[in-house]
Amino acid sequence: MLKQVVILGSLFLFTFSSCIFNNAHSQNGDPPFPDEEISASNNLETATLGAGCFWCVEAIFQELEGVKSVVSGYAGGHKRNPTYKEVVSGTTGHIEVAKIVFDPKVITFEEILEVFWTTHNPTTLNQQGYDVGTQYRSAILFNSPKQKATAERSKAAYATQIWDDPIVTEVTPLGDFYLAEDDHQDFYSLNPYYGYCVAVINPKLDKFRAKFADKLKKPKIEEVSSIEKIEKTEEEWAAELTPEEFKVLRQEGTERAFTGDLWDNKAKGTYSCAACQLPLFSSDTKYKSGTGWPSFWEPIQAEHVGSKTDNKFGWNRTEVHCARCDGHLGHVFNDGPRPTGLRYCINSVSLDFEKAKEE
Repeated sequence: MLKQVVILGSLFLFTFSSCIFNNAHSQNGDPPFPDEEISASNNLETATLGAGCFWCVEAIFQELEGVKSVVSGYAGGHKRNPTYKEVVSGTTGHIEVAKIVFDPKVITFEEILEVFWTTHNPTTLNQQGYDVGTQYRSAILFNSPKQKATAERSKAAYATQIWDDPIVTEVTPLGDFYLAEDDHQDFYSLNPYYGYCVAVINPKLDKFRAKFADKLKKPKIEEVSSIEKIEKTEEEWAAELTPEEFKVLRQEGTERAFTGDLWDNKAKGTYSCAACQLPLFSSDTKYKSGTGWPSFWEPIQAEHVGSKTDNKFGWNRTEVHCARCDGHLGHVFNDGPRPTGLRYCINSVSLDFEKAKEE
């Protein structure tokens, strides 16, 4: 049975197809994903979880600090080497699951389960939102007696504290795990504007990021190195900059989304610091993030953009600034596109744009 998501609003009716995608690279016939690849010598562990569509589960757990990898697959069924079409038919008994490889020194299995209980509804049998079928059932598939005990304890002590209705989550042995087709791996990061991603995964991610902000991966960007600094007093900056520029660049203000001159600029060229003209970003790495601010996945040179932790609003973000004049630019997040996976979210007023000369 093909699944669909129907989003009803007071003014609009949207119909989004769910986890239905052409499996151009079928893995049918491949052996189960071997746990031996996660050797004891590297001190990593695995958790295998079913919490509805594996696109959602994968997108969430990829953002946790200490998680090394997440792959989507099928487990808990009776047919060897099932295909996606067979699994969604509901005839193989498999669950859409995510196998999560994590470092227990950074994030524990208990903490993994806290995220699990919070980011899906473990009280609805064979259903998550509009995704209905046994393949979407809630499940913790343990791979050791220790994991089983931890899962049962977490189910009884943690899940029941945050959900009023009875918990229907299965706690069951992992058994065989089959890697899903290539088109289902990293689906959200590769298809952020797909209907299901926008309508279903984005709201889940927003809630998850707000609740577990302290557990999210920190953006990995290079530190500032050999840029020669410009030193001026705040009075000198105030005399040189417009009031809006001074508020953002020197007082770490933020312009309102969708109001800046450059957020939707599609011209080819270079974006420089509005205060000192240091080249910062190229139009080649600019993309439409939907946030209302200019967004880039990489600076022109890593050393041109500095960073520091910003916890003014009670949760850690990574602030970015011009490496030459220390002017505030915006923030960088780990939800950007490949190849870096970063989103430099920058205020338009912090930037000057020079259009490329036509050849």
